[in-house]
Formats: sequence, C-alpha cells, structure tokens
Amino acid sequence: MTQPWPEPEDLLILLSEHTGPQSRVRDPGILVAAAARPHARMLGRAVYPTVLDRSAALLHGVMMWRPLDMWNAGLAWAAMRVLIARSGFVLNMPAKERMALTDAMASGEVDSVDEIALRLSPYLGMAAWTNHGGPGPDGPGPP
Repeated sequence: MTQPWPEPEDLLILLSEHTGPQSRVRDPGILVAAAARPHARMLGRAVYPTVLDRSAALLHGVMMWRPLDMWNAGLAWAAMRVLIARSGFVLNMPAKERMALTDAMASGEVDSVDEIALRLSPYLGMAAWTNHGGPGPDGPGPP
C-alpha cells in the first residue's frame, strides 16, 4: 500500500462486501473520480490536507456523485472507514449520528467537504497500537 485512500479497485471490493447484491456501478468514471478525490493536488499542494478533509471528500464524492445505481451511501461510509483506518485513526461515530449526517447530505442541508469534516471531527480518534508496533484489535485493518 502506497497511500491510505482506497483505489477504484478497492471500492469495487467494498461494493461486493458492504452493499446489496443488486447494486451495480452506474458510471465507472464517477467511481474513479470519487476514489481519486482524496489525493487531489493543485499548484503543488494537497487540496484536502488532513485525514478529516480526505475522509469528508471521499464520503461526499461517493455519496453525492452517485457512481452506483443504489447503495451509494453504504459504499461511501465503507470507503471512508478504510481511508481512516489506513491512516491510523478510527471513527467512533454512533449509528444515529451517521444516519443524521447521511440524511443531511442527501437533503442538501450539508453540502460541503468542510462541513462534513466538521461533523466527523468529534468522532475521530487515534487507532490503538500494540507493543510490537502493529495495529491493535481496534486499529487499522478491515473496517
């Protein structure tokens, strides 16, 4: 692994693991664009410089650009958890708050990466590490 964000192929694997069996890729180009979004650069600088920014950009891209015919929110949350875990963090956001954010995004009440990152921030924590330097039971790994 050279970067923490999921590649398009990772999103296809997550699609099969975390969404309904009937869900299909509606637009492969949008899926690739959503996967690329967390590592976007402009004028030599990261567009999304923090883990929260990259996570919010990925969540927003997959959910709002709708690369799938259904279950975009499920894939968006799964992909974001992978990015967060690979970055050495965990997201301890209760299901009720995840649903509220999903609903707010779907309704347009929350429509910016900055606002999404702000809503995620209270729930982001460092992953647990074992004494041998590797991830602990709550650390990076399959979300």
